[in-house]
Amino acid sequence: MGAGVKRAAMLALLVVASGAPAPAAQAVTLSVTAKCTEGDFSGKFTLRYDRGTEYRLVRGTGAAGPYIADSGVMGVKVYHRVGSTQTAMLERTKSGLKSDEVGEVAVNGTRVPISGRAWLEVKFSDRGGAKCTGVANLR
Repeated sequence: MGAGVKRAAMLALLVVASGAPAPAAQAVTLSVTAKCTEGDFSGKFTLRYDRGTEYRLVRGTGAAGPYIADSGVMGVKVYHRVGSTQTAMLERTKSGLKSDEVGEVAVNGTRVPISGRAWLEVKFSDRGGAKCTGVANLR
């Protein structure tokens, strides 16, 4: 065996012994966007999350409009379901948004199991009665 092969084998053994995660086990950052439209009113919310052995929510931002001489509310929920058991893992509301103003919703590193189904639901509304709901799956 050549010296280079021996060094590579020794390095591989050291990495395994150190407990360092293999590249496939490391988290990947993804995003999902839920959109909705009802007449002239529309909304869009994007959720960034890390996917590894679970979903770790990183950041959520959204906007809707037009709110004509009004302001709006954005209600965000992340659900998880296995079999017939459904759990709301995150529930946040951001109010006072102006037309098309981007609002951030604190997700605080919320962790969601990767087993079963996980999805985002966002509801936009204003005091004038305009509203719409968007849904998107975490993958």
